[in-house]
Amino acid sequence: MSIGKTAEARIWNARTLSIIAGAGALVWMSVGPVMAADIPAAPVYKAPVAVAPVQNWYGFFIGVSGGYAWGRNGVDVTAGVPLTPFTGQATLASNPRGGLGGLQWGSNWQFNRIVLGTIGDIYISDIKSSQTISATVGAATASATIDQHLKWFGTTRLRGGVLVTDNFLIYASGGLASGRGESSFVTTTNFGCPAFGCPAGSAGKNMWGWAAGGGVEFLTGPWSARAEYLHYDLGTLSYGIALPAPLVANASARMSGDMVLGTLSYKFNWTPFGILFGTDHF
Repeated sequence: MSIGKTAEARIWNARTLSIIAGAGALVWMSVGPVMAADIPAAPVYKAPVAVAPVQNWYGFFIGVSGGYAWGRNGVDVTAGVPLTPFTGQATLASNPRGGLGGLQWGSNWQFNRIVLGTIGDIYISDIKSSQTISATVGAATASATIDQHLKWFGTTRLRGGVLVTDNFLIYASGGLASGRGESSFVTTTNFGCPAFGCPAGSAGKNMWGWAAGGGVEFLTGPWSARAEYLHYDLGTLSYGIALPAPLVANASARMSGDMVLGTLSYKFNWTPFGILFGTDHF
């Protein structure tokens, strides 16, 4: 082989390699992006989004409660003959009112947006009214003092309500009510009492009736604030007023009225029924 042919072969090989390299570059430019697109991207991990817990109303609650009550009924006195210093019929010591304070407890069961439950409470109360009237006839002066007093009060009620929000409940309640009713009638004179004594009478007993009303409650975590209205009726307290036989006089006081209550309570995640049947634990 001559030197000229060898140089020509080398030139030919160099051109061939250049053509192959250029073609390879063109193929990579067209195919490379497609291949790169087929390669799966590395996964990107994100922190979980925090979700606010939904308020749970289930459980037993207990707390302190207090409020104010008022009534319209007085003590009706009826006598066969006029009793100094009033006529044969009179209504005295009307519009009893006063404060009360004590404990409230109960249980809740939640069914989606519905809350059903029980409420029990007991209060020391100062719901009372008193009135004294006097009359003077010549040198004689007589006074009659009559009063009524509800000394303690309590209820055992069922309640049901609807959740407006997860934390805010509107409810109605009703059930049994009880309390200690007392009333007295005392007459005094400036000349002393006759042989049979001055007209007087009194009574006190534990009474039973009903109470119903409604309220609102806000619960956050285990703590709740509750405001409610109740109407109560414990029936009538009746007694006789001592007079010389055969004269008769009687007094009666209807123990009923209205009250507003405020309660601050703490809720546990169990109920007495759940403990009793083994579904809840302390």
